[in-house]
Amino acid sequence: MTPDEIKAELDRRGMTQRDLADAIGLNENYLSKSLSGQRNFKVSEMDAIKRELAPEPQPADHLPIRSIPLLGRVPAGRFQPQEQQGGRRVIVSDPDVPPRAYALTVTGDSMDLLVSDGSTIVVDPDDKRLWPGFRYVVRTEDGETTFKEYQEGPARLVPCSSNPQNREIELGAEPVVIEGRVILYLMRDVPRRSA
Repeated sequence: MTPDEIKAELDRRGMTQRDLADAIGLNENYLSKSLSGQRNFKVSEMDAIKRELAPEPQPADHLPIRSIPLLGRVPAGRFQPQEQQGGRRVIVSDPDVPPRAYALTVTGDSMDLLVSDGSTIVVDPDDKRLWPGFRYVVRTEDGETTFKEYQEGPARLVPCSSNPQNREIELGAEPVVIEGRVILYLMRDVPRRSA
């Protein structure tokens, strides 16, 4: 920290130089001379100042919140045209959501063991490497998309569905583009299906 940064942080906190000197066990005269450039801080003094003026911890109920764009719908079923829309946003509180992430609303039941129809998924467009057992949004060359789990042996997109009519889609017959990996599900509680 520079002397100006220390003074600014003291002002922000409403602390005096005497308060800081008392807190770190330093003579106030030495602190004043160091802040005015007449004396250099010792390493141990600067370490003590950094510990004292470290960012204040946020309360547990204060989570970082931001919004990401909701770009439309993605079918959880056969490849279908993806409905695009703009202007809407979704609030996310997970601090690990990547900066370019976006959200899509799921339509269909081929992933209903994970998310129900109408749920929202968050996609990381910078994570496109395929790993077995992870879920992805995939697009054909003509713009049709689907949301499925990737598996190997052979490479295929697998439904996670209670509906036996949903089928696997083998990859390789036609080129596909990986739009991104699904990293988060945002969904409302729905009743559990009875057996």
